[in-house]
Amino acid sequence: MQRTLKEKGGKMFKFKMFVMLMFSLMVVLLSIKHSSATSQWARKFEMSCNSCHAAFPRLNYFGEQFMRNGYQIPGTQDGDMKKKSVGDRLVIDQLQNLLGIRLNLTPIAVKTKDLTVDEEKKTSINMGNANWLQLFTGGSIYKNTSVLIETELAAVSVKNNWFRLGFHNMAGPEGAANLHIGQLSPMEWHAISGRVRMIAPVSIQTISGVKSSEDKGEDSVPLASAVPGISFYGYQGPVLYSVGISNGKTATDPNQYKNYFATIRYDIQSGDLMGSALSIWGMSGSDTKDSDTKDTSTSQKKNNFWRASPAVNIRHHQLDILAGYFFGRDDNWTLVAASPIENEFSGLILQTGYPFSQSIYGALQYDYVDSDDSSINFNKITPSVSFFPKDNMRIYLTARVDLRDATDYDKQHELLITLRTMF
Repeated sequence: MQRTLKEKGGKMFKFKMFVMLMFSLMVVLLSIKHSSATSQWARKFEMSCNSCHAAFPRLNYFGEQFMRNGYQIPGTQDGDMKKKSVGDRLVIDQLQNLLGIRLNLTPIAVKTKDLTVDEEKKTSINMGNANWLQLFTGGSIYKNTSVLIETELAAVSVKNNWFRLGFHNMAGPEGAANLHIGQLSPMEWHAISGRVRMIAPVSIQTISGVKSSEDKGEDSVPLASAVPGISFYGYQGPVLYSVGISNGKTATDPNQYKNYFATIRYDIQSGDLMGSALSIWGMSGSDTKDSDTKDTSTSQKKNNFWRASPAVNIRHHQLDILAGYFFGRDDNWTLVAASPIENEFSGLILQTGYPFSQSIYGALQYDYVDSDDSSINFNKITPSVSFFPKDNMRIYLTARVDLRDATDYDKQHELLITLRTMF
């Protein structure tokens, strides 16, 4: 059967995206002059990865401040640093100060009761998974203006994850007013954000796995992911605030509603607990079904939902501890016109990480979700140890132990070997 024009067009688009990404990759590789180079910021500021990372991608307190300030050294507005001035109104940076490359591979992934063979559950063993390559663009365009773009090439897709433009120190150099526009996280400034995690191969289940309306609506979203929106944030002394608005799942909003989110955070700025934080986060929004139907007998179904969370990050020298409690409700969980079903959930996340040496980092994560809809319940503990051959390469050995009641579920344990590098 001949392919349709739509199918051909889709394949051609993917091919063009692939060629563009490969061309960009070649440009980056040719522009990096130093064999010891790591990420673009390490090259620009001539600092090690550990200046900003406790164990990459997990940020330390300095790294968090660096990100807030638009990838400028905290307390400065050095966005024009190491750029070429072209007249009075233009500065141009070197490409190697803005572009980097990330690789993520899983050489071995083992999961129990993952296959069904002759009506019997079997263990799956997958080898050599090249998860993705990212062309990572990040840094200051000029003073107090930043960009962050993750262009990701996976086996069957090319996409942009985080994709945002930032305007910083708009009310003066102390950081009281900043703006992010683009693909951003509603939970960016929470003490537990789900991003730049201690154990990067493993998501935080409550944050990424609990979605509005059973994940069956037109605009179903998890608690946090890369969503199109606008976020306004600021910080004065130890206090940070953030408010934002988002379409929801897609840049072209499928309905007339918006999602709203906010964070208030307090940081400890000195002493043995420097970098520790306490924050409260919340989000409210709406999901829908049948918004664009042409059948006049079918009306739009709406689900109003909200989520909230207190969280704490305790840093004591090199010890890093995170704890967060999450809860929320959907008013119309199944998106029906009559007799809507409410769904309430609660979740707990605990994490701790510690570097035993420059080469060895240990971490432990506990995820728990309890919901009226038992299909999204979750209860796993995840120990992980990482080896760093160099600061910009991390090899994880991670286990996931399912703690759910075996009488109600098929327990699924996992063992992962994952490799991540950036350069």
